[in-house]
Amino acid sequence: MAPSTCSPGESVAALLRRSRAVLGVAVIEQSGIAWSRAAGGLPDRLFQAGSISKPVTALAALELAARGQADLDGNVNQQLTSWQLPGSPGVTLRQLLGHTAGTGVPFFPGYRHGADVPALGQVLDGIPPSATPAVRADPARRGSFCYSGGGYAVIQQLITDITGLPFADAARSLVLDPLGMTCSTFDQPLPSHLQPAAARHDWHIYPEAAAAGLWTTPRDLARYASALQAALVGRPSPIRPQVAAQMLTSHARLPVKGQWNLLPLLGVRPPDTCGLGMFLHGDDRFSHIGGAASFLSVLTASTTDGTGAVVMTAANPALFPFRLLRAISDEHGWTGFRQPTRKRLDGLPGIRNRTQPARNPKVASSSSDTTYTPHPPGHAGGTRTGDSAPKKAPGS
Repeated sequence: MAPSTCSPGESVAALLRRSRAVLGVAVIEQSGIAWSRAAGGLPDRLFQAGSISKPVTALAALELAARGQADLDGNVNQQLTSWQLPGSPGVTLRQLLGHTAGTGVPFFPGYRHGADVPALGQVLDGIPPSATPAVRADPARRGSFCYSGGGYAVIQQLITDITGLPFADAARSLVLDPLGMTCSTFDQPLPSHLQPAAARHDWHIYPEAAAAGLWTTPRDLARYASALQAALVGRPSPIRPQVAAQMLTSHARLPVKGQWNLLPLLGVRPPDTCGLGMFLHGDDRFSHIGGAASFLSVLTASTTDGTGAVVMTAANPALFPFRLLRAISDEHGWTGFRQPTRKRLDGLPGIRNRTQPARNPKVASSSSDTTYTPHPPGHAGGTRTGDSAPKKAPGS
């Protein structure tokens, strides 16, 4: 069935006109792109997806498993050929995908232009110029959810070892080309011929591309989400039904305490479990949030009615994507997206009313009513070594 609308309604269009940052949005209906818009700049801008790179990487790894080239439940060290994961023996690809392997390094800050950029092997072993510690597995944490960008760096090495291809080429062959994500790339740094299309030009380089390095557009990520939706209900899709089911079936319950608990303060229902690469809200929605230095993106979609949206903005931190998604949800009649009982923002740590004096004007949000200072859930960006240490940010 074809999507039923082709343009935003009045309330959403009014919000888009008010956007201060470069922003792109794509809305999904009936598991297809209903409409897309850009604000604050030219269309077809490229955004860094941050931690939304992880579910795209997960699809590549699960496709290899479906082909019999990767073992989801075997010892990952028996499949790695160029590096070995120290620490807890018997870590599996399934555990790495679902953040239950006990691996550390929650997220990667990336590297500014002109900085020394480590190779992936240096990142995995914490060797300078790596800005992060070595990726190791802690036996005491294995089996419980512990958000780990480091685990996805291990998956990146595994995909490279299995395919014999650079990760960006393997991901293009396994996911981007089959799904028609023609404007997307994991190449690091962004190739020179694509740099003029970047939504802003102070982006970071992520050698840990599987965890945080995807360059893409809202329409391409909407194609990804739509293909997952279609596969899950048995409709024609470039994604195998069993792979979609693996991604969108609960693997681990999220701890009571976590930064996903900030989402209700933004009027958004938080996830309660994690699948293999995607966060799950009961059995009716999936989502992921990604931040990459100067970018913030949100992907949300229904497992039941074929609706959803992707918002990407060249501003981080920012509340505006959540405000826009609430308006889209109301306009399109989504179920299960909004937090049923929204808590007040005023007076909570890190959140202030606009009428209060700003302590740091540089963190002002695109929203007209609030400013949010902590990193949002799923934040993969931050500062490189020597700057203030970014906070741990489990994805959502």
